[in-house]
Amino acid sequence: MIPICPDEVLERNPQFKTIFQDLTANKLNSDASTKLSSQGAKESYEVDKRLTTLREELVKTKIIRQRLVHILNELPADLREVIDLYLCSQNTGATLRKDDEAFFLEGLPLICKALNKVILEDATDLANMCSSDGVTPYTLPTHLSHRLQSLQSRRTHLYTLRTSTLKKTLRLTTLLRTQISTTIKLIEQTKHGLSSRAQKSQARHLALVSESLEGKIKIMYFEQLDRMYDDDTTGALAFYKEHLEDVKIRLKKQARKAEGELEEYEGFGEGVKRDVVRYAKVLDELESVKGEIRRLDGDE
Repeated sequence: MIPICPDEVLERNPQFKTIFQDLTANKLNSDASTKLSSQGAKESYEVDKRLTTLREELVKTKIIRQRLVHILNELPADLREVIDLYLCSQNTGATLRKDDEAFFLEGLPLICKALNKVILEDATDLANMCSSDGVTPYTLPTHLSHRLQSLQSRRTHLYTLRTSTLKKTLRLTTLLRTQISTTIKLIEQTKHGLSSRAQKSQARHLALVSESLEGKIKIMYFEQLDRMYDDDTTGALAFYKEHLEDVKIRLKKQARKAEGELEEYEGFGEGVKRDVVRYAKVLDELESVKGEIRRLDGDE
């Protein structure tokens, strides 16, 4: 997939823009594959086909060599020795002796039978691992081919989605950057710009106007006081104040007199209470004496 380059970057780098547009339009496809001529495409296809064949042969050889190690215990001892020699010769590049090679070829049917059994078991395990029903070791290659084609189509769709997502992300980033720039400009204009200074000056002017109005109101208040309280009114109020002071003094005297009388009444009440208590005691003693007299009369 060809990476996306923002338009602003291309505009700031015109030479790179020319190269990038030439690559995306003339040289490369959307999946980053090369746009070749028909002859070049044919040669590339043949090379890819040959490379695929070589890879398949290499994988087969690797699988056979790995499985030969696993089936050694199922083969005769002399054949195992020849197989070990064969594997060593493959690793080191040496050649087998003719008699060993002839013995290896004679035991090849037995080796193929054991290999076929192990590889068939592996294929059966792979078929069982597939989620689809009815997959057998013989239909496994076709099933895997369909799976690979489906995977490739999904990858292509995923590349398309990624490209669309990247474009939207770049667009969103551009919008966010524009929003941040606008916000910074508004903040600067609000705090340090002409509008901010004008508002501060207007606020100072209004404060001075309010102070002057407050002074005028105080002057008007004192003028009204002078008009309301002339000399006659002031004298009458002073005389009335003296009258109120006299009334206050008389009321205080009456209050003290009433408090004294109340205290006397309270003292008299305490004396009456004491007399009542003594009278009750006398009555009790009188009753006790009468009881003694009655008792004495009864005894006689």
